[in-house]
Amino acid sequence: MRPTANTIFFDLGETLVTQNIEDNIVTKKALEELAEILPRPVPGRDLYRTYRRGYRVNHDIRSRHHVEIPVQTWMTELLEHALKKAPSDQLVNKAIGIIVRSRAANAVAFNDAKSTLDRLAAQRIRLGVISNVSSHQVALEILKHVKLHTYFEHVITSAETGIRKPDPGIFLYALNQFGVKPGEAVHVGDSEQHDVWGAKPVGMTSVLIKDRKGKVVTDADYHFRNLRDATPLLESL
Repeated sequence: MRPTANTIFFDLGETLVTQNIEDNIVTKKALEELAEILPRPVPGRDLYRTYRRGYRVNHDIRSRHHVEIPVQTWMTELLEHALKKAPSDQLVNKAIGIIVRSRAANAVAFNDAKSTLDRLAAQRIRLGVISNVSSHQVALEILKHVKLHTYFEHVITSAETGIRKPDPGIFLYALNQFGVKPGEAVHVGDSEQHDVWGAKPVGMTSVLIKDRKGKVVTDADYHFRNLRDATPLLESL
């Protein structure tokens, strides 16, 4: 018999929140803003093309080895390529600030996120976030922007741990932060690969949120089309 779950973790992007415009457009606009403060003229479109080339390489490394490449690293590489010299720490920090502000400003919570969290909080269920993101500050600022930050006891990110889902390490780290056993925790996310295949082998109950027509084939313990539909189960586990 499975122990009663007293802790529920949520993925962030596309589970609790989404972007109000396409993700690449958010990045492109942020890099256009960044181009305007560089010490040498660099068109924003060129900066974006350089970013995309670097992203493809970095994403392959991240996906293959489940390691995070933090924003400080890839931003320094991007600026060094654009400026043909090492950027100052001050410029790197300004650039990161632009990325953080842009991503947070364009984030919106799904319309059932707050009501779900309200109901779980009313049951005194402990809540956390486990997210793959290259900037821990981005995750925090997104949650603040959409006014969901007060619900979560801990926000665990790949930027903070260096480990990306589905590697078990980030889930075990999250469990350790809460001081709970895998059988006492649930993980809710939209990705079969990152969320289900990461949480379930660790021993956590996995809940997939995927709105797709027709039958969804999944290894998750439970599947729902949205958070609203999942809430009664989450309250009862």
